[in-house]
Amino acid sequence: MAKKHFLSHRLKTKSQLFFLISRFCTHYSLSLAESELLSREILDEIAHGSSETLADGQMWYTTIHQDEPAGKPLSQCRKVRVKLTTHAPDDIEILDLHTKKSVLLHRLAWEALDQQGLLAVEDITRLLHTSEKTIRRLVAEYRKRGIFIPLRGYYKDIGPGTSHKAQAIRLFLKGYPPSKIAAILGHHIQSIERYLDDFCIVMMALEEGYSVPRICRQTKLSERLVREYQAIYSEYTNNPEYEPVLVRLRERLAYLLKKKTGGPVEEAL
Repeated sequence: MAKKHFLSHRLKTKSQLFFLISRFCTHYSLSLAESELLSREILDEIAHGSSETLADGQMWYTTIHQDEPAGKPLSQCRKVRVKLTTHAPDDIEILDLHTKKSVLLHRLAWEALDQQGLLAVEDITRLLHTSEKTIRRLVAEYRKRGIFIPLRGYYKDIGPGTSHKAQAIRLFLKGYPPSKIAAILGHHIQSIERYLDDFCIVMMALEEGYSVPRICRQTKLSERLVREYQAIYSEYTNNPEYEPVLVRLRERLAYLLKKKTGGPVEEAL
């Protein structure tokens, strides 16, 4: 175990994240915490900003477009080139191989779908250098927790409101802390925190009686995501079992509004 931690530390020092953190600490006199937060935000923007830029640990992969039906010959299917993150900075902290494969499975499948592609089980086995049996077992483990993986053979079983962002909100409402949600879904904790902030704003807007189009315009969120959050809000808001966590979300919203504007609801939107 000590050897694994030693190797983990060596890998970290060779990462783009470590380089940025070190640079901000030594050249700009930022604290370690400030440097890490800023570095992660920069890398997150790089990963999701430019469609043509690859960050460390990313690769291009060609797969089938999400609209292609099952049964159609693969040679005749429309293809799409997607950007996949096979090695994220936080992956170094995951020492258990089973957990790492589980995290990668979720991340790669949702990254592909976000870019209108669908990976098949055979794609994941190739990317993770593992067996089809292992992938199917991991998919089944996710299903038991109510989390769906959008692989090509399973996509038709996934209903509305099951994007990775909606899954993060549902896990939070079920009592999982952001750090645990990040580990389950294979996302940076900063991303989970951002999903929670967005949900709080949508929740507030719905309670103020705003229409979905208006919420989309003023939050810059997609209509699909706002409707997913609307469905979650409707499902959980009248259930007494979830009242404590909804109280926490409202407290989070109050803090968010104070931090952003210090003003009324209309200003925040």
